[in-house]
Amino acid sequence: MTLCIHLHFTQLQLDSTFCASSEQPVIIVDANDNRIVQACGKARAQGISVGLGLGAAAALCRHLHVQPYDQLFEKNKLKEIAHSLYQVTSDISFVSHNSILLRVSNMLNLYQSLEAYWQCIQVVLKRLDVHYNYASGYSPLAAQLLAKNAANVISEDRHMLLHKVKSRALYESDLPHTISEQLTRVGVHTFEALLTISMAQLAKRFDAQLVHYVGRLLGQFKEPVNFYQPPECFSRYLELLFELDNIAWLSKPLHKLLLQLEDFLLSRDKVAYELEIELQQRDHVPLVLNVHAKAGEYRAVKWLTLSEFVLLNSQIASPVQGITLNAQRITERQKVCGDLFSQQQEASCAASLISTLQAKLGEEAIQGIQVYADHRPEKASGFIAPLHPCSSLIREPGLVRPTMLLAHPQPLLEEIQVQQGPERIATGWWDADPMIRDYFVAKDQAGRWLWVFRDPTQHWYIHGVFH
Repeated sequence: MTLCIHLHFTQLQLDSTFCASSEQPVIIVDANDNRIVQACGKARAQGISVGLGLGAAAALCRHLHVQPYDQLFEKNKLKEIAHSLYQVTSDISFVSHNSILLRVSNMLNLYQSLEAYWQCIQVVLKRLDVHYNYASGYSPLAAQLLAKNAANVISEDRHMLLHKVKSRALYESDLPHTISEQLTRVGVHTFEALLTISMAQLAKRFDAQLVHYVGRLLGQFKEPVNFYQPPECFSRYLELLFELDNIAWLSKPLHKLLLQLEDFLLSRDKVAYELEIELQQRDHVPLVLNVHAKAGEYRAVKWLTLSEFVLLNSQIASPVQGITLNAQRITERQKVCGDLFSQQQEASCAASLISTLQAKLGEEAIQGIQVYADHRPEKASGFIAPLHPCSSLIREPGLVRPTMLLAHPQPLLEEIQVQQGPERIATGWWDADPMIRDYFVAKDQAGRWLWVFRDPTQHWYIHGVFH
């Protein structure tokens, strides 16, 4: 028989909804019967419990925040939990919309002991900040029975685990109601009483469904199990309990998603180069923001800084109800070797600086410069993408060029003192953009050093400024 661990998440929707700033008690209600299926600590402190009707809960507490139960939401969150657990355990199977089965036996060779394995599982679940009950068992059904009744026991002791199973009442199991009633009529109320009856007697006196159930419970009948294989991509959604109409307030819930991204990347020794943040807006299409890290990044604190700059430069059309975070480009992490002053280290620092500036000022505001083999000042250089490889040209000795070149030459309207020149530029006849100019270095009355030129019509213009 194979040792398994069953994890039953008791309030997965509530744990997965960002409600850290809520002062009101929060409850999740099933719309089918208006009964409470999940309640936060503040609600339980008011006497509200799972299974209570909505009317009774409202009588106990006037200021309740009510959310409808969403089973599909829990299924998606359970996949995210399985994705995180896959970092430390391989055999994961979905039992229901809020339960996971872990096959332990194959992992004990790696972790040496059940205690060490369970400790690693707990570390992952603690980071995810979810409430759960758990139990081990030598069949999936036995572990499920104990976990759903909050046994919270992890052990390899077969006799102790079987004793735990026998101590449960039949009504605490998933047995069909009709079968439970049949057993109750003949005085069988607990699993201890049920398991004293032989399989042959069960087959004669009861339905085959009960025989199959007992066989699965004792691990005598094998159950088909489909194990989870997580995709090599990262996508997470966080629903906000309250709508946020100030984009600056999104940092805290976004940080929660970025911490999950950090765990995902760190466990795989990878980095992300681009994140897509999708803000779900009420009555409007989602606002999609892209955040880039030129050198690649895995740390949540770095991504949060870049994301905050992008958020502050954006405007929302209506209050935000949820946040989706997607990692667009993920690659292997490159090891940075060498001393502090190596070119590889310098390139990494430059890429990090450019990412910060682009996030703060916008991507179009940060450009690289490429020089060209052209004597015309307007065509001697141009903009390219930052850090894009560019050709290096040897400057001709004796040429003086200004620190800042004006976008367009401006007419010279004041007296100047010519300090150097002329330097004639006569070129461009081959591409229909000819130029004939005499350039001078001059000083104006305010003491500024200017780069000026005179055209063939004897008009003077300012084209640059020296610093």
